[in-house]
Amino acid sequence: MQYNGTQSVLTLLIQLAMIVVTFRAIQSFHLDTFFRHPPQGLPAMIVLISIAIGYAAGSFFAEFFIVLHGLLNMAH
Repeated sequence: MQYNGTQSVLTLLIQLAMIVVTFRAIQSFHLDTFFRHPPQGLPAMIVLISIAIGYAAGSFFAEFFIVLHGLLNMAH
């Protein structure tokens, strides 16, 4: 799908917001308490998992809003 400027900015903002929400949600689990000696790479793993899940969720919602916008324009 080809994006115009507004859709690109909206998609970027939604993806960034979802990455932040996912990061804060994963941090709320306090994963370090599940390990006797938490691995040194745990913070990096949390960041990478947050990016992966946040990007996927953000892409879904951005595409949903774009399709919804197209449907509403088609109805008029």
